[in-house]
Amino acid sequence: MINVLIVEDDPMVGQINKEYIERLSSFIVKEISVNGKEALKYLETSDGGNIDLIILDVYMPKMDGLELLEEIRNRYNHVDVIFVTAAKEKEVIKRCLHLGAIDYLIKPFTFQRIKQALDKYRLRYHLFKIVIEINQDELDVFLTSVNQVDFPKGVNEITLEKICALVDNSNDYLDKQFMIEKLSISLVTLRVYLDYLVDSGMLIKEIQHGGMGRPMYVYKKKFGILK
Repeated sequence: MINVLIVEDDPMVGQINKEYIERLSSFIVKEISVNGKEALKYLETSDGGNIDLIILDVYMPKMDGLELLEEIRNRYNHVDVIFVTAAKEKEVIKRCLHLGAIDYLIKPFTFQRIKQALDKYRLRYHLFKIVIEINQDELDVFLTSVNQVDFPKGVNEITLEKICALVDNSNDYLDKQFMIEKLSISLVTLRVYLDYLVDSGMLIKEIQHGGMGRPMYVYKKKFGILK
């Protein structure tokens, strides 16, 4: 199993990230820390010494993600780091990559995107921690797997990003008519994307009864995960 430490100051987001990660075989979340200092204390324990991968936020109290990554590079060079954060500043991203982060996910993101990052990491783990010698074909598979994301039929990545941005700026319940007008798409098309986000665990779909007409489906953000 690949042992994972989540460092996230929002408990609900941390729990949702845990659910995402543990949907995939080979990954187990051993601990969720709410800031960098708490994470360092855990890494110093016997259990913490077995951590392979850290899912790390940038903005946190006491010790932020960049400070933690610098400490990790000084003390625990064997640990790999994937950032999952709302930080979009160019210099922050550049610094994270210079310090050896192997991937960087900007919120909001889909389950498919974090699955892509973890699938890639699983291949990396196999190549560098299990295989003694790596041939060129194996290395090429790893190096060309970076941006391969397979979306279901009818889901376009650019449109999905626009919908996620609207969801992020909406209230708990989504205004479908506003989204249709903003994106110039049909209700049927919008439902395809919203149902995809439901399947990815980012939205909740509910039936709303009222009046004499047919029941309506409404979509709700799940614990503010897209914020």
